[in-house]
Amino acid sequence: MIVVGGRESANTRHLADVARECGVETYHVEDAEEIEPEWLNGHDKIGVTAGASTPDFAIDAVVTRLDELCRELVPTT
Repeated sequence: MIVVGGRESANTRHLADVARECGVETYHVEDAEEIEPEWLNGHDKIGVTAGASTPDFAIDAVVTRLDELCRELVPTT
C-alpha cells in the first residue's frame, strides 16, 4: 500500500498505521519521487490511498510513477 500525503498529517499517518495493522506492507510518501522500485518486487497488486488534504496532482503523480515502474517490470512481447 502506498499512502500519499504529508508526514505531519494525522489523517495520512493514521491511514498508513491502519494498513500496517492489517498486515499490509505500507509506505508513506509525500511525492512520487520517494517511491523505490524495489517496493514493487513480489507484488501483483498495489493499493494507493491518500490523506483527505492531499492534492490531486500529488496522487496522480504517484499513480503515474507506479504505472511507469510496473511497465518496466513487465516484459513486452
